[in-house]
Amino acid sequence: MFEPIKTSKLLRSVAGGIVLLSLLLFGHTTAADMVFIPGGTYRIGTDDGPSDARPAHEVQLAPFRIDATEVTNTQFVRFLETLNVRVVGDAQAGRARPNDVQGPDAVLLFDDGAEPPLIELDDSDARIALSASRFVPASGFANHAVTEATWYGAVAYCRWRGARLPSEAEWEAAARGREGRIYPWGDAPPTPARAVFARTRGAHEPVGRRPAGATPEGVHDLSGNLAEWTSTLYRPYPYRADDGRENPNADGERVTRGGDYVFDTSPNQLTTFFRAGYSRAVEHGHRHIGFRCAADD
Repeated sequence: MFEPIKTSKLLRSVAGGIVLLSLLLFGHTTAADMVFIPGGTYRIGTDDGPSDARPAHEVQLAPFRIDATEVTNTQFVRFLETLNVRVVGDAQAGRARPNDVQGPDAVLLFDDGAEPPLIELDDSDARIALSASRFVPASGFANHAVTEATWYGAVAYCRWRGARLPSEAEWEAAARGREGRIYPWGDAPPTPARAVFARTRGAHEPVGRRPAGATPEGVHDLSGNLAEWTSTLYRPYPYRADDGRENPNADGERVTRGGDYVFDTSPNQLTTFFRAGYSRAVEHGHRHIGFRCAADD
Protein backbone atom coordinates (compact mmCIF):
# COMPACT_ATOMS: atom_id res chain seq x y z
CA MET A 1 0.00 0.00 0.00
CA PHE A 2 1.29 3.43 -0.88
CA GLU A 3 2.13 6.07 1.68
CA PRO A 4 0.27 9.38 1.12
CA ILE A 5 1.52 11.17 -1.99
CA LYS A 6 3.33 14.40 -1.19
CA THR A 7 1.48 16.97 -3.24
CA SER A 8 -0.84 19.48 -1.63
CA LYS A 9 -2.67 19.36 1.68
CA LEU A 10 -5.93 19.02 -0.23
CA LEU A 11 -4.83 16.00 -2.21
CA ARG A 12 -3.32 14.36 0.87
CA SER A 13 -6.59 14.95 2.71
CA VAL A 14 -8.58 13.44 -0.11
CA ALA A 15 -6.29 10.41 -0.27
CA GLY A 16 -6.59 9.88 3.47
CA GLY A 17 -10.37 10.19 3.36
CA ILE A 18 -10.57 7.73 0.50
CA VAL A 19 -8.54 5.16 2.43
CA LEU A 20 -10.77 5.57 5.48
CA LEU A 21 -13.96 5.37 3.43
CA SER A 22 -12.66 2.27 1.67
CA LEU A 23 -11.97 0.55 4.97
CA LEU A 24 -15.34 1.53 6.39
CA LEU A 25 -17.40 0.53 3.36
CA PHE A 26 -15.42 -2.28 1.77
CA GLY A 27 -12.74 -3.49 4.17
CA HIS A 28 -10.25 -5.14 1.86
CA THR A 29 -10.65 -5.42 -1.88
CA THR A 30 -12.51 -8.59 -2.81
CA ALA A 31 -11.14 -11.33 -5.01
CA ALA A 32 -14.05 -10.90 -7.44
CA ASP A 33 -12.87 -9.94 -10.91
CA MET A 34 -9.22 -10.26 -9.90
CA VAL A 35 -6.83 -12.94 -11.10
CA PHE A 36 -4.35 -14.65 -8.81
CA ILE A 37 -0.70 -14.53 -9.89
CA PRO A 38 1.54 -16.97 -7.99
CA GLY A 39 4.64 -15.74 -6.26
CA GLY A 40 8.08 -16.84 -7.35
CA THR A 41 10.75 -16.05 -9.89
CA TYR A 42 9.80 -14.34 -13.15
CA ARG A 43 12.00 -13.40 -16.09
CA ILE A 44 11.33 -9.87 -17.33
CA GLY A 45 12.94 -7.63 -19.93
CA THR A 46 14.68 -8.75 -23.12
CA ASP A 47 18.18 -9.04 -24.52
CA ASP A 48 17.27 -8.26 -28.12
CA GLY A 49 14.47 -5.70 -27.93
CA PRO A 50 14.26 -2.00 -27.04
CA SER A 51 17.25 -0.64 -25.16
CA ASP A 52 15.19 0.43 -22.16
CA ALA A 53 13.87 -3.14 -21.78
CA ARG A 54 17.38 -4.63 -21.58
CA PRO A 55 18.74 -6.77 -20.07
CA ALA A 56 16.53 -9.77 -19.53
CA HIS A 57 16.71 -10.59 -15.83
CA GLU A 58 14.88 -12.37 -13.05
CA VAL A 59 12.80 -10.83 -10.28
CA GLN A 60 11.35 -12.45 -7.19
CA LEU A 61 7.71 -11.55 -6.55
CA ALA A 62 5.29 -12.28 -3.74
CA PRO A 63 1.89 -13.66 -4.80
CA PHE A 64 -0.60 -10.98 -5.79
CA ARG A 65 -3.91 -10.45 -7.54
CA ILE A 66 -4.57 -8.20 -10.52
CA ASP A 67 -7.78 -6.95 -12.11
CA ALA A 68 -9.00 -9.10 -14.98
CA THR A 69 -9.85 -5.94 -16.93
CA GLU A 70 -8.98 -2.26 -16.96
CA VAL A 71 -11.00 0.05 -14.69
CA THR A 72 -14.08 1.30 -16.53
CA ASN A 73 -15.87 4.64 -16.62
CA THR A 74 -18.69 3.13 -14.56
CA GLN A 75 -16.26 2.02 -11.86
CA PHE A 76 -14.46 5.35 -11.80
CA VAL A 77 -17.79 7.20 -11.49
CA ARG A 78 -18.48 5.31 -8.27
CA PHE A 79 -15.18 6.59 -6.94
CA LEU A 80 -15.96 10.19 -7.99
CA GLU A 81 -19.22 9.96 -6.06
CA THR A 82 -17.22 9.57 -2.83
CA LEU A 83 -15.44 12.92 -3.27
CA ASN A 84 -16.59 16.11 -1.57
CA VAL A 85 -18.03 17.50 -4.78
CA ARG A 86 -21.53 18.64 -5.77
CA VAL A 87 -22.54 18.51 -9.41
CA VAL A 88 -24.49 21.72 -10.08
CA GLY A 89 -24.58 21.79 -13.89
CA ASP A 90 -25.11 19.43 -16.79
CA ALA A 91 -22.32 18.83 -19.29
CA GLN A 92 -21.61 16.35 -22.03
CA ALA A 93 -18.53 14.19 -21.66
CA GLY A 94 -15.40 16.23 -22.31
CA ARG A 95 -17.22 19.53 -21.88
CA ALA A 96 -17.45 19.80 -18.08
CA ARG A 97 -16.15 23.06 -16.66
CA PRO A 98 -15.15 24.14 -13.13
CA ASN A 99 -18.38 26.08 -12.64
CA ASP A 100 -20.36 22.85 -13.16
CA VAL A 101 -19.15 21.45 -9.83
CA GLN A 102 -18.75 22.82 -6.33
CA GLY A 103 -17.02 21.69 -3.16
CA PRO A 104 -13.51 21.34 -1.72
CA ASP A 105 -12.53 18.51 -4.06
CA ALA A 106 -13.80 20.13 -7.26
CA VAL A 107 -10.29 21.37 -8.02
CA LEU A 108 -9.20 17.76 -8.47
CA LEU A 109 -11.36 17.26 -11.56
CA PHE A 110 -9.70 19.76 -13.91
CA ASP A 111 -6.18 20.64 -14.97
CA ASP A 112 -6.08 24.27 -13.84
CA GLY A 113 -2.53 24.18 -12.54
CA ALA A 114 -3.46 24.60 -8.89
CA GLU A 115 -3.57 20.92 -7.93
CA PRO A 116 -2.53 17.71 -9.67
CA PRO A 117 -5.97 16.51 -10.76
CA LEU A 118 -7.39 13.03 -10.38
CA ILE A 119 -9.00 13.22 -13.80
CA GLU A 120 -9.40 15.89 -16.48
CA LEU A 121 -13.14 16.01 -17.08
CA ASP A 122 -12.81 19.02 -19.35
CA ASP A 123 -10.64 17.17 -21.85
CA SER A 124 -12.43 16.23 -25.06
CA ASP A 125 -11.27 12.61 -24.68
CA ALA A 126 -12.89 12.16 -21.25
CA ARG A 127 -15.95 9.91 -21.30
CA ILE A 128 -17.64 10.94 -18.06
CA ALA A 129 -20.51 13.42 -18.21
CA LEU A 130 -22.52 15.46 -15.69
CA SER A 131 -26.27 14.98 -15.61
CA ALA A 132 -29.07 15.45 -13.05
CA SER A 133 -26.60 16.33 -10.29
CA ARG A 134 -24.51 13.21 -10.87
CA PHE A 135 -21.40 11.93 -12.62
CA VAL A 136 -22.43 9.50 -15.36
CA PRO A 137 -20.56 7.52 -18.01
CA ALA A 138 -21.09 8.89 -21.50
CA SER A 139 -23.66 6.96 -23.49
CA GLY A 140 -22.07 3.88 -24.99
CA PHE A 141 -18.90 4.16 -22.89
CA ALA A 142 -19.95 2.70 -19.53
CA ASN A 143 -17.78 -0.38 -20.00
CA HIS A 144 -14.87 1.32 -21.77
CA ALA A 145 -11.67 1.78 -19.79
CA VAL A 146 -11.64 5.20 -18.13
CA THR A 147 -9.59 7.78 -20.03
CA GLU A 148 -8.01 11.04 -18.81
CA ALA A 149 -7.38 9.73 -15.28
CA THR A 150 -3.98 10.93 -14.09
CA TRP A 151 -1.49 8.73 -12.26
CA TYR A 152 -2.69 10.39 -9.06
CA GLY A 153 -6.26 9.49 -9.93
CA ALA A 154 -5.28 5.89 -10.60
CA VAL A 155 -3.49 5.68 -7.24
CA ALA A 156 -6.46 7.24 -5.42
CA TYR A 157 -8.99 4.96 -7.10
CA CYS A 158 -7.04 1.84 -6.23
CA ARG A 159 -6.71 3.00 -2.63
CA TRP A 160 -10.45 3.52 -2.49
CA ARG A 161 -10.80 -0.08 -3.60
CA GLY A 162 -8.44 -1.19 -0.83
CA ALA A 163 -5.92 -2.07 -3.53
CA ARG A 164 -2.93 -0.44 -5.28
CA LEU A 165 -1.38 -0.02 -8.68
CA PRO A 166 0.77 -2.94 -9.82
CA SER A 167 4.49 -2.42 -10.13
CA GLU A 168 5.79 -2.76 -13.67
CA ALA A 169 7.45 -6.03 -12.64
CA GLU A 170 4.12 -7.40 -11.43
CA TRP A 171 2.40 -6.17 -14.57
CA GLU A 172 4.99 -7.89 -16.76
CA ALA A 173 4.82 -11.09 -14.72
CA ALA A 174 1.04 -11.18 -15.13
CA ALA A 175 1.37 -10.57 -18.86
CA ARG A 176 4.24 -13.00 -19.53
CA GLY A 177 3.64 -15.78 -17.04
CA ARG A 178 6.35 -18.19 -15.95
CA GLU A 179 6.92 -19.24 -19.57
CA GLY A 180 7.93 -15.71 -20.61
CA ARG A 181 5.33 -15.07 -23.32
CA ILE A 182 6.12 -12.39 -25.92
CA TYR A 183 2.47 -11.32 -25.94
CA PRO A 184 -0.13 -11.94 -23.24
CA TRP A 185 -1.72 -14.75 -25.30
CA GLY A 186 1.54 -16.37 -26.41
CA ASP A 187 4.15 -15.78 -29.09
CA ALA A 188 1.92 -15.35 -32.17
CA PRO A 189 1.80 -11.77 -33.50
CA PRO A 190 -1.08 -9.38 -32.72
CA THR A 191 -4.26 -9.58 -34.80
CA PRO A 192 -7.55 -7.66 -34.54
CA ALA A 193 -9.03 -10.77 -32.90
CA ARG A 194 -6.47 -10.56 -30.09
CA ALA A 195 -6.02 -6.84 -29.44
CA VAL A 196 -7.51 -3.40 -30.07
CA PHE A 197 -4.76 -1.44 -31.86
CA ALA A 198 -4.00 0.81 -34.84
CA ARG A 199 -7.23 2.78 -34.41
CA THR A 200 -8.15 6.44 -34.80
CA ARG A 201 -8.51 8.84 -31.88
CA GLY A 202 -11.19 7.73 -29.44
CA ALA A 203 -11.81 4.37 -31.14
CA HIS A 204 -11.08 2.16 -28.14
CA GLU A 205 -13.51 -0.59 -27.15
CA PRO A 206 -15.25 -1.94 -24.03
CA VAL A 207 -12.98 -4.00 -21.81
CA GLY A 208 -12.76 -7.75 -22.20
CA ARG A 209 -13.96 -7.90 -25.82
CA ARG A 210 -10.93 -9.81 -27.07
CA PRO A 211 -10.90 -13.14 -25.17
CA ALA A 212 -8.45 -14.56 -27.71
CA GLY A 213 -5.97 -11.96 -26.47
CA ALA A 214 -6.32 -12.73 -22.76
CA THR A 215 -3.61 -14.49 -20.82
CA PRO A 216 -4.12 -18.19 -20.05
CA GLU A 217 -4.87 -17.08 -16.49
CA GLY A 218 -7.70 -14.79 -17.66
CA VAL A 219 -6.27 -11.26 -17.63
CA HIS A 220 -7.68 -9.24 -20.54
CA ASP A 221 -6.49 -6.30 -22.65
CA LEU A 222 -2.87 -6.29 -21.53
CA SER A 223 -1.93 -5.48 -25.13
CA GLY A 224 -3.74 -2.70 -26.95
CA ASN A 225 -6.92 -0.84 -26.02
CA LEU A 226 -5.48 1.52 -23.37
CA ALA A 227 -1.95 1.55 -22.01
CA GLU A 228 -1.85 1.25 -18.22
CA TRP A 229 -0.28 3.18 -15.37
CA THR A 230 2.01 1.29 -13.01
CA SER A 231 3.44 2.33 -9.66
CA THR A 232 7.00 2.42 -11.01
CA LEU A 233 9.18 5.39 -11.90
CA TYR A 234 10.57 5.21 -15.43
CA ARG A 235 14.16 4.20 -14.73
CA PRO A 236 16.61 1.85 -16.49
CA TYR A 237 16.54 -1.90 -16.14
CA PRO A 238 17.41 -4.13 -14.37
CA TYR A 239 14.41 -3.67 -12.09
CA ARG A 240 15.06 -3.36 -8.38
CA ALA A 241 12.16 -2.64 -6.07
CA ASP A 242 14.47 -1.23 -3.38
CA ASP A 243 16.35 1.37 -5.45
CA GLY A 244 13.76 4.17 -5.12
CA ARG A 245 11.75 3.51 -8.27
CA GLU A 246 8.76 2.43 -6.16
CA ASN A 247 8.84 5.59 -4.03
CA PRO A 248 5.31 7.03 -4.39
CA ASN A 249 6.48 10.49 -3.36
CA ALA A 250 9.31 10.83 -5.87
CA ASP A 251 8.95 13.15 -8.83
CA GLY A 252 9.16 11.81 -12.35
CA GLU A 253 7.32 9.93 -15.04
CA ARG A 254 5.81 6.55 -14.24
CA VAL A 255 6.03 3.52 -16.48
CA THR A 256 3.02 2.69 -18.62
CA ARG A 257 2.59 -0.77 -20.08
CA GLY A 258 0.75 -2.63 -22.80
CA GLY A 259 0.85 -0.42 -25.86
CA ASP A 260 -2.45 1.22 -26.80
CA TYR A 261 -5.03 1.65 -29.53
CA VAL A 262 -3.72 4.83 -31.18
CA PHE A 263 -0.03 5.60 -30.53
CA ASP A 264 2.01 2.53 -29.56
CA THR A 265 0.45 0.10 -32.00
CA SER A 266 3.22 -1.78 -33.82
CA PRO A 267 3.80 -5.45 -32.88
CA ASN A 268 7.01 -4.62 -31.01
CA GLN A 269 5.12 -2.01 -28.95
CA LEU A 270 2.41 -4.50 -27.96
CA THR A 271 4.84 -6.96 -26.40
CA THR A 272 4.79 -7.88 -22.74
CA PHE A 273 8.18 -6.22 -22.18
CA PHE A 274 7.59 -2.89 -23.98
CA ARG A 275 7.95 -0.05 -21.45
CA ALA A 276 8.63 3.11 -23.50
CA GLY A 277 5.00 4.16 -23.74
CA TYR A 278 4.04 7.45 -25.34
CA SER A 279 3.50 10.38 -22.93
CA ARG A 280 3.89 9.33 -19.28
CA ALA A 281 3.38 12.65 -17.47
CA VAL A 282 1.77 11.78 -14.13
CA GLU A 283 -0.03 15.08 -13.56
CA HIS A 284 -2.03 14.89 -16.79
CA GLY A 285 -4.75 12.63 -18.09
CA HIS A 286 -4.25 10.95 -21.44
CA ARG A 287 -6.60 9.66 -24.13
CA HIS A 288 -4.61 6.44 -24.44
CA ILE A 289 -3.76 5.57 -20.80
CA GLY A 290 -5.96 3.76 -18.31
CA PHE A 291 -5.13 1.45 -15.43
CA ARG A 292 -6.02 -1.63 -13.44
CA CYS A 293 -5.49 -2.37 -9.76
CA ALA A 294 -3.51 -5.05 -7.96
CA ALA A 295 -3.60 -6.33 -4.40
CA ASP A 296 -1.41 -8.38 -2.12
CA ASP A 297 -2.69 -11.91 -1.78
